[in-house]
Amino acid sequence: MFKDPALGAHNCDIYFGREVVNRVSFLREDADFVAKAATHQSTRFIFYENGNPLVRKIENKAHLMVLTNGDGQLQTIEGEDAPGPHQGLLNDPEWTHIVETWAEDNRVQSPGLRDSGKPSFLFLGIKDESVGIDLCHLKLYAEETYLDHQGRYLGIPYFGVDVSGAPGVAALVFRHILQHGPGSSDEEYIFSHSWKHVMGLSMDDSAFFSLGKMYFDWLGRNRFCPGCGSKVIAIHAGGKLRCTNEAQMASNLESPQYECPVRNATVSNVSFPRTDPVVITAITNREHTKILLAMGKRHVKKKMYSCIAGFMEPSETVEVAAKREIWEETGVVCTDIQILMSQPWPFSGNLMIGCIATVDFNGENEAISLGHDRELADARWFDISEVRDYLQDKSNNAARGEGLQLPSLVSVAHALIKWLVEKSESKL
Repeated sequence: MFKDPALGAHNCDIYFGREVVNRVSFLREDADFVAKAATHQSTRFIFYENGNPLVRKIENKAHLMVLTNGDGQLQTIEGEDAPGPHQGLLNDPEWTHIVETWAEDNRVQSPGLRDSGKPSFLFLGIKDESVGIDLCHLKLYAEETYLDHQGRYLGIPYFGVDVSGAPGVAALVFRHILQHGPGSSDEEYIFSHSWKHVMGLSMDDSAFFSLGKMYFDWLGRNRFCPGCGSKVIAIHAGGKLRCTNEAQMASNLESPQYECPVRNATVSNVSFPRTDPVVITAITNREHTKILLAMGKRHVKKKMYSCIAGFMEPSETVEVAAKREIWEETGVVCTDIQILMSQPWPFSGNLMIGCIATVDFNGENEAISLGHDRELADARWFDISEVRDYLQDKSNNAARGEGLQLPSLVSVAHALIKWLVEKSESKL
């Protein structure tokens, strides 16, 4: 329910959520397309180990490492300062064998896709004109610099590669980077688990990281069929799970009936990635002069105050879930919920649904009580002007007043708080 026209016009370009590829998800089932994309000269690869992205550390920043199949491909889009090597991976016969083996395993849906020592590949999509690629510019290059599939799907393919169970492949990648990459030390390249690195990527890099991490986390958590306990494999270029139990029940039906109930299901939601919806809400009064912020018990040391958040429950609307979470955690009664924005949150596999809640002050609705859920250490109403000062403090509030901190600049919680402050300023 959008009562405020400004809500619907909000910029949807948010950290982790930028549209960086056309996912062309319907092509994941096309084994010929997948094989063609995996071996194409222009194809980019982003590597992960246990959910951590391969990055290059430059001073205090981290840059996502992107490797290509062919020589000189990165410079066609990313420019001469691209962090990856100029020489392509296909110069290494071992890499060629790895990619071609996976493409064939994917084609025949081989149980060997999960074999020890093999990497997991994931088709992320193609960077095409829908996300800002200038194909006319690419045609000026002498080399074949983008994929043309059936004359309809044109662009640069992107794959994620999980090397968690494939140390030999990880070693190959590091060897290639050290031999051909721009860095001078092996200490520059790491699979980073640093929160500072992950939260300091470029907008494009953050979206690529999030996309691959959410898929690989799902694949890593789901190794056995929930219907029969057999091993599952990732088919359709990493986009779907298939149970490997081939045992069939005696049946007179034309179509086979498997012993596994998941294989018999026409549609099975356990075979596809899941995203857990989380409502996160900034709470204000009707005049937009107050904002309610809360401090979770695990954030007491940092004194970080944020919005109210919680997982949606079955058969809830976003609005009902937001109102429930607010009352359970703070005792405050809201009369109006409006959906403002959303953000993928790859820790692990959540979709943050950002809302604005309005409270009609009457002496009771706004009264705070932490006695229901007992998740919070504190919750209080702040004057919008006070929060505005915190937002404008470049040191993230660490040295101001009580030393309160607000959420990370790239989080949806910060965006919601900032939106309310700007909304208040527009009424001055």
